[in-house]
Amino acid sequence: MPVDPQPVTASAVRMPTVRLGSMMLAMVLLGATGVIGLATVQKMKNSREWVLHTYLVRGLLKDLRSDIAESHANFDLYQLSRNPEEVHDLEKQSQRQLGIVEQLLHLTVDNPPQQENLMQLRRVVFEDLQQLRDCVSASACMGAGAASDNDKLAAIVARRRSMTAMLTVMEEEEGHLLDERLKVLDRLFTRMVITLIGSFVLALVLLLYNVNLLNREIQRRKEQEWVEKKNAESYRMLSARILELQDVERRKIARELHDSVGQFLAGLKLNLGRLQRREDPSSPNYQLLVESLEVTDRAILEVRTISHLLHPPLLDELGFHAAVRWYSEGFAKRSGVPVELRLAEVVERLPKEVELVLFRVLQESLTNVHRHANAKHVSIEVHCTDVDVTLLVADDGKGIKFETLQNFHAGQAGGIGLAGMRERLAELRGTLDVDSGPTGTQIRARVPTRECTPEDSLAEDLTIAPG
Repeated sequence: MPVDPQPVTASAVRMPTVRLGSMMLAMVLLGATGVIGLATVQKMKNSREWVLHTYLVRGLLKDLRSDIAESHANFDLYQLSRNPEEVHDLEKQSQRQLGIVEQLLHLTVDNPPQQENLMQLRRVVFEDLQQLRDCVSASACMGAGAASDNDKLAAIVARRRSMTAMLTVMEEEEGHLLDERLKVLDRLFTRMVITLIGSFVLALVLLLYNVNLLNREIQRRKEQEWVEKKNAESYRMLSARILELQDVERRKIARELHDSVGQFLAGLKLNLGRLQRREDPSSPNYQLLVESLEVTDRAILEVRTISHLLHPPLLDELGFHAAVRWYSEGFAKRSGVPVELRLAEVVERLPKEVELVLFRVLQESLTNVHRHANAKHVSIEVHCTDVDVTLLVADDGKGIKFETLQNFHAGQAGGIGLAGMRERLAELRGTLDVDSGPTGTQIRARVPTRECTPEDSLAEDLTIAPG
């Protein structure tokens, strides 16, 4: 019997909803981590640029300190040597110092305290450079208000200390600023790492969750396929049982027609014959009795034909080859279509179930030819090998409809006759191949059997003409 499909539980109904909710939550979480990661990357980029900016400012401050010390050293050297070349180097250093100060002013626009320190430093640097120039261009190093050389030197030393102190303050300010910006960069880097780890963990959880869902879906599919397979086997067994019962019923009806109705008709014919012999040939009832005898003869012949078609006794008594020959002759007489018969010789009879299945396939094939094909010629061939027996029925008719043939090749019903033939053959692990087109149809039925030992010659190779 077919297997009942598994009932749909509440968990199975909730599964799509839970899966949809989890996927929505996962999408929201992934989107949030993506936004956080993007914002963090942008902030890290900006923070890195500020750190580099701070390093640049610190480097310029160190360059300025070095240039100031070098210009003072050159001035001291000039005071000792009075070399004119030292004056030229001193002028170049002065211009470079002012350029560095201007560059620092441009870089520290966002830092008002540094701007104020740089403005003071620029004023002091300018005064120091002006004094150095005056000392180089004149014999006196100080202006008109200078009292002595000691006072001049004391002013230069005091200005040097002032510039050094101002540079130190600015460098310390930039150092503190660099520390803060590095801390910000570290925090952003840590947040980025946490975001990446969170995204990885979330992706891993989603992967494991989806793998679990996939495994459950595969398991559900396997269970469903198992149920469908069991149902298909049950339906095939049911179909085979129906066909078996149909053959039994046909055999019973054929026996009843032959033994019961045939006997009644035979008795009726005997009684009519007696009445005919007693009746005067010139009597009006005599002709009526003659017609009744003819009708009775036709009825007996029709009952015998129907009985043999339902289950030919030759199939049980003489085997498949004799039944094929008898049925082909009857088909040619009834349809008016000539039949070419080619039967391979066999040493022993085929198994009864194989003979019955092949005969039913032949019967259904010729019935379809007679009803639908409008064929002019039919050929029947039976081939026997060591492993199987093959029945081939071919005609030159108009062929099977494309939709019916397509459904049959797709494993669907494809017509009652074709479906019945396929089910009969499937019971014996046989196959049915149908090839049809505008020029005719070929039906090939194969049944595996090791009792079919072929001979070298043909048992039958003849053409049965109608009539």
